[in-house]
Amino acid sequence: MPAVELLKFMDMKLEEDEREAEKEKARVWLDFLVATFTQPSFEKDHKFEQAKREFIQAIQPKDNKGPAKVYDWDFELMKRLQNQSGGRLSNGNDP
Repeated sequence: MPAVELLKFMDMKLEEDEREAEKEKARVWLDFLVATFTQPSFEKDHKFEQAKREFIQAIQPKDNKGPAKVYDWDFELMKRLQNQSGGRLSNGNDP
């Protein structure tokens, strides 16, 4: 079933992209920490503090991993589609 293989590949690629994004987020977080703690403090401003908190929340890497994604496949629909197309699924390019 090429469709299943394609979906598996797409899921693997998405997971790889998410891991890369988390790595980049961690790098940005470390850069931010270094920049914050190496610069002298200046006058406290309420808007600045709020913006700083929001920025920290946005770039802070996630610590918890949620449950794995579970996909529900409609096997009955796949069987009906296979029966309608003569035993094989079409990608839409067949005559």
